[in-house]
Amino acid sequence: MSDQTNTLSEKEFKKDYVSYLLGVLVPAIINFLTIPFFKNLLGASQFGVYSFYFSILLIVNTSFSGGITQSIIRLHVDYNNNKLFFVHSIWLSVLLQAALMLPFFIYIQTSLHIISVSLLFILSLFFANLYTTLLAVTQANRLSKLSAIAETIRTILLLGISIILLNFFPGVYFLNAIFFAIACSYTIAAAFLFKFNRFSFTELFSHFDLPQIKNIGVEISKYGGFLIGWYFFSFGISLTNRFVLAHFLGKNNIGNFTASFDILNKSITVVLAPVVVSLFPLLVKANIQGNDTAVSKFIKKITVIETGIMALTIGLFMFFGFKILSLILKTPATSTYLFLDVQVIIGSFIWQMAMLQHKILELGKKTGYMLLFVAIGFISCLCTDIYLIGKYGITYASTGFLVGGLVYIGCIVYYNSRHRMIGLFGLTGKLSS
Repeated sequence: MSDQTNTLSEKEFKKDYVSYLLGVLVPAIINFLTIPFFKNLLGASQFGVYSFYFSILLIVNTSFSGGITQSIIRLHVDYNNNKLFFVHSIWLSVLLQAALMLPFFIYIQTSLHIISVSLLFILSLFFANLYTTLLAVTQANRLSKLSAIAETIRTILLLGISIILLNFFPGVYFLNAIFFAIACSYTIAAAFLFKFNRFSFTELFSHFDLPQIKNIGVEISKYGGFLIGWYFFSFGISLTNRFVLAHFLGKNNIGNFTASFDILNKSITVVLAPVVVSLFPLLVKANIQGNDTAVSKFIKKITVIETGIMALTIGLFMFFGFKILSLILKTPATSTYLFLDVQVIIGSFIWQMAMLQHKILELGKKTGYMLLFVAIGFISCLCTDIYLIGKYGITYASTGFLVGGLVYIGCIVYYNSRHRMIGLFGLTGKLSS
């Protein structure tokens, strides 16, 4: 039974991984084009300002929706009526984001004093959250191709609308143009997922049951409450450097660094993130069946492969990739930027390996430990960034990211090894220990 289940799981994993990877390739290519397009069109100064505010949107959206979305994927199997659980989860997500709109409108308005940008920012935030929630429902339903199509639609719309507004309407303020494109892309992509997950507005509004939504919220908070903090700290590890740089050097002076950081980090994430997305539903299934060892070989194999890919990537990047990236982004081709970029590559791989390892804690509903470990990683990252950037400037802007990732995966591996849950290269005990 174990071998049969393992073979079946491996086939399912490979199928889902290929589907997710192929699905994100088109959006990834478009995102790859979007970064140099925005950076070269806006210039390093304006791109730095855009990346600063877009980073705020990412942190807020991912933090507050992340706990709900991961709970949807993990907890839907515990409910007999999955559809009703999904509907109530969507309402919970909508109500939470609605409550956040005013505070962030005030923050953006106070910072920029441009009411149109503030309005477009909170609209982008709202529909980004709705889209993320519907994407989690789609993943829970194992509709990987639908997720891929939605991501493609969203990224094409983002780039297309931005190109039109920035090139043919020069009188439009650049942040208005970009956040309008972001809001439209998330709205249309969310509508697509809503329709093809077979939801209807009649069904949605007929099942608006506040006490039941509250009950679902309580259940989700038990599992996903810690994940809200986890997502905040985890995104903080990758984005803290730009906020610290903006503090010491100003928002206008971080464009070159953020462009190279984003394109490297996102490229690596695109290739490796589908591994975790594809594997987690199988982990849940194996745990329910009591077949914890069915996925252990995957984890060992994947970790070894990712380590090899990291070494190969660093070698190729230093040999010719750095020069190509500098040419595309029009960033300085200096030893300082090479040093920065290599750290980003290593840190991105380390982070994806940590994502694989912490799924065992997530499956065992030990999200409190995940929050503790990532908070330790974030504090290490923040202290490193404040000290090194404050003293040496941009030269060590990537070091905090690398340190934060190493601290996080180190805490996970140490905990798992001590509690005989799973080591770095495979299972050593029960997932639910």
